Amino acid sequence: MTHLLDSTMIYIHPPLSIIGYAFVFFSFALVLAERKYSKQVLSAQKCMYAAWLFNLLGLISGMLWAQLAWGSYWSWDPKETLTLFLFVCIGFSTVFYERQKKASFVLLLLSIVCIVLNIGITIGDFGLHSYNL
Repeated sequence: MTHLLDSTMIYIHPPLSIIGYAFVFFSFALVLAERKYSKQVLSAQKCMYAAWLFNLLGLISGMLWAQLAWGSYWSWDPKETLTLFLFVCIGFSTVFYERQKKASFVLLLLSIVCIVLNIGITIGDFGLHSYNL
């Protein structure tokens, strides 16, 4: 078992996850812009696809790192579970985007809530992802 900070995965997993979170915020901002200006912004849907892809890569790289560090791919840690929920919400947002704009807006808003909760879990003392800042 290797120490968490000695692993090269520290240079892969956190950046992928952070980029995925950033694309969720960008998607939300672009959907808000669409609602305000009543124009179809094609980049909003592309941004949602990028958010989905980077969150998937973040989950996979996190699972690989967890196997190296803790000996199991998944432990149902609160941050892991919320990130999985975020991934599912983004997936549904991309599916419902064209058909029901309200559904995608609500799911993107829920994704933002997931990210805020993830940050709270990181700062707090919850599970394997706590850093006690």
